[in-house]
Amino acid sequence: MKGKKKSEPVYVPAPWSRRGFAYLLDGYLGSAFSVIPVGLLWNMLTGEVVINTDLTLFDAPYGWLAGFLGLVFGAVYYYVIPMWVWKGQTLGKRLMNLRIVGEDNNPLPAGRLAVRQLAGVMLLEGAFLLTGQYAVQMLTMLTLGAAGKALNYLLFGVFIVSVWLAYRDGKAAHDIWAGSKVIDNK
Repeated sequence: MKGKKKSEPVYVPAPWSRRGFAYLLDGYLGSAFSVIPVGLLWNMLTGEVVINTDLTLFDAPYGWLAGFLGLVFGAVYYYVIPMWVWKGQTLGKRLMNLRIVGEDNNPLPAGRLAVRQLAGVMLLEGAFLLTGQYAVQMLTMLTLGAAGKALNYLLFGVFIVSVWLAYRDGKAAHDIWAGSKVIDNK
C-alpha cells in the first residue's frame, strides 16, 4: 500500500520489580568483580586466605594500588560491559531483559553512560557497593580518617534520594543526571 508509514517501536519503561532486582544483582556482581584484585593483592601480601575489602588495612602504598585496581575492575563491570559488550546492559540488566537508553530511546553515548554508571551508580550512589566504599576508603586514607564517616553518610543520603526518585518518577538520580532511562527489552 502506498503511503503506509513504518511504525516506530514502542519502548516500555522497565517494571519497578525487575529493575530493582537487576540493581540488586548488579550491586552484588559488580562488587564481587571489583573485589577480585583487592582480595588477590591482600592474599599475596599477607599469605592469608581470607578476602579483605578494607583498604586501610593494607600497608602503604598497597592500599592505594588495591583501591585503584578495585575501581578499575568496577568500571569494567559497570561501564565497559554496557558500552561495548552488551549495548546498554550490565549482566543484571541482561538477565532481567532490561536496557539503558537515552531519553530519545537511542543508545546512550559514551560520555552520558560514564556519568550514569561511573559517577552515579559506582560512586555517588555507591553506599552499598564496594566501588563506592573503595572511593570512601581512599578519601579516608587521603584525609587521615577525617572525611570517611561524613562521606559514608552523604553517600547513603544520595542513595536514599535516588531510590525515592526512582520509586516516585521511575528515574533514579543517575538517570536524571545522564538523561537516561531503563526500558523493557522485550
